[in-house]
Amino acid sequence: MKQIIQQVFSNILENPVFDLSLIEKYFSKDYIQLVDHHQLNYDGFILHIKKLKEKVAEQKIDILNYAENENTIFTHHTAKSILKDGSIVRHKVLAEFTIQEGKIIRCDELTLLLEGNHTEKDLGSEV
Repeated sequence: MKQIIQQVFSNILENPVFDLSLIEKYFSKDYIQLVDHHQLNYDGFILHIKKLKEKVAEQKIDILNYAENENTIFTHHTAKSILKDGSIVRHKVLAEFTIQEGKIIRCDELTLLLEGNHTEKDLGSEV
């Protein structure tokens, strides 16, 4: 499961190009994402990734720790984003991913802005 999450971080989040086929590869059509009291379904998640590609010039995800249990993986990771305006935003993220049939079906996530403009605190759920 760690490999799936690493591939998602690398191929979707760190990749500066929006690629719908990669989202389809890794995420179930029934996907639900909960981020800091915001809920996104599969279509909302696609809009979120498109929005990230509009705002973010470069993103780097570092997994600090993780734990796996059956079809669930928890990650403690940081996301450093260089926005297209040149500003830097860094978030601490605690996420619980549920995987079914090789695809992510759910993510329950808490994010904390560590660095950057307070207006970017919801970057993890913005659409």
